[in-house]
Amino acid sequence: MARIWCSKNRALAKATGEWILSIDADERVSIALQQEIKQAIIQPTASAFRIPRQSYYCGRWIKHSGWSSDYVIRLFRRQCAHFTNDLIHEKVQVLQGKVNTLTTPLLHYSFTSVEEVLEKINHYSSLNAQLHYEQGKRATLTKAIGHGFWAFIRTYLLQAGFLDGPEGFMLAVSNAEGTYYRYLKLMYLEKYVKNQRYSNNL
Repeated sequence: MARIWCSKNRALAKATGEWILSIDADERVSIALQQEIKQAIIQPTASAFRIPRQSYYCGRWIKHSGWSSDYVIRLFRRQCAHFTNDLIHEKVQVLQGKVNTLTTPLLHYSFTSVEEVLEKINHYSSLNAQLHYEQGKRATLTKAIGHGFWAFIRTYLLQAGFLDGPEGFMLAVSNAEGTYYRYLKLMYLEKYVKNQRYSNNL
């Protein structure tokens, strides 16, 4: 699958300000975070700042389940960083200078309903399957089941998802489903490519 130049880098090339704050459509900047950002760039101590992210899942702010220490670099000097060209969730790559950390969280409304959870499971499992295939990874039904089961155990038990109440259980199940379908789709993608090659050789 051919890569295209990240759309955020295209936007970055057109920016004129010294500082860039990058947020996604499902993220919000609180007044408290606005104030901390303004203070950080008055007398900056770094070329970029990572921001803690607090994520929302179907009516609850998640504090465990592997989401408690989610830090993302979103504030940076325009000339000191760019975005990676990843197929999924491109990141800010700092090219020069120091990275410091802010304290006020960025609000991330990642999943607002069960319908949205199901839509994103389908979307991201397809993208991840494509990415895994490009990286030379292969899957079987056994791998799909095993990785899916482990994703649930990791989220719900090892990362204390049970402390997030019913939504913690729901999140663990959706993580397991996303992982299961990722490997299942990878398995069928491999079969599809093999069949296409076989047909072309007839």
